[in-house]
Amino acid sequence: MDGARRSLVCKTGNWTHFIGLQPRNLDGDIKEQARDVIARLDELMAEAGIGQSDLFTVTIWLKDMRYFAALNSVWNGWVDAANPPARTCVSGELYRPDLLLEIVAVAYREEAAA
Repeated sequence: MDGARRSLVCKTGNWTHFIGLQPRNLDGDIKEQARDVIARLDELMAEAGIGQSDLFTVTIWLKDMRYFAALNSVWNGWVDAANPPARTCVSGELYRPDLLLEIVAVAYREEAAA
């Protein structure tokens, strides 16, 4: 990690925000890093009681847009095709040279009827 004090998950009401999710293993290529960070998102969603169908928006920061097609091959194998979240990909310099992507996601979960 980068040493910054921060929360990876913030919840308020029905909204849950997953902020600055990065792959734990930075040795791999974009596909390996994408699988790793998506697995981390899955773990954090499960801990928060959120399912994939609750994802509302996802922003993926890519180190280089040349990784876009490879990222999509991993994303499309994971995302709920019947209920995908709104998603955007942007590129920019990330804080480490071996970090290829970072994810920010927002989920909305309706409260169960009483």
